[in-house]
Amino acid sequence: MNSRSLVANDFRLLWRHGFAIAYIVVAALYAAVLSALPRAWADAALPVLAWSDPAFFCFFFAGASVCLDLSQGTFRALFASPLRPAAYMVAKALNLGLLSFVMAAAVSASSRGSDFRLWPLAAAAIAGGAPAAVLGAVAALRLRSVNRFMIGSVPLFLLLALPAAEYAAGPYLPAWFSALARLTPADGSLRFARAAYSAVPWTDLAAGAASAVAWTAGASALALGPAVRAARGD
Repeated sequence: MNSRSLVANDFRLLWRHGFAIAYIVVAALYAAVLSALPRAWADAALPVLAWSDPAFFCFFFAGASVCLDLSQGTFRALFASPLRPAAYMVAKALNLGLLSFVMAAAVSASSRGSDFRLWPLAAAAIAGGAPAAVLGAVAALRLRSVNRFMIGSVPLFLLLALPAAEYAAGPYLPAWFSALARLTPADGSLRFARAAYSAVPWTDLAAGAASAVAWTAGASALALGPAVRAARGD
């Protein structure tokens, strides 16, 4: 199976399992909420909504889809093929990141028309979707079922949520909380999401990109690799 076929097949599975439909439903809900808010409130909420697509949905949907693949024997077929598990994860992260980008762009257009920039949204989808998908897959491979994943992944979910809490209430939080939030996997994604609607220093964006790369590489090597080997041995 070549890379294009792998990506297309994974997207079909995401559609069959209802994940793509869930993105559409949530996008419609976000658009409805933003349309009911004053413009200033909607502008303040947009970065978090755009960030939540890759940070939260990639995490949960990657984990849930891996759990479903485990239950349906997809991993056994994968291990019996010459295809590397890394290619499977790249295809899943790519599809979920693409869905996140399209959802964020659609929600932004519903609120601001063309008054936003697309490339930071694409960067936010990559910077948030890659580490979030890896962490979601790790949790799924360790927890093995959707029910256990939904409960056992809560600590990772709270870790991913720290940048949003700092964005919403930063002036009222202690300095150590802000420093901790900047070290989390999804912080880089929020920096790029903010840049889609307002100016953000390039140094902040560079730091966010470096953080996303470091988290993705580190989680892949230190957590995803051992989790895949454990799943192969079961």
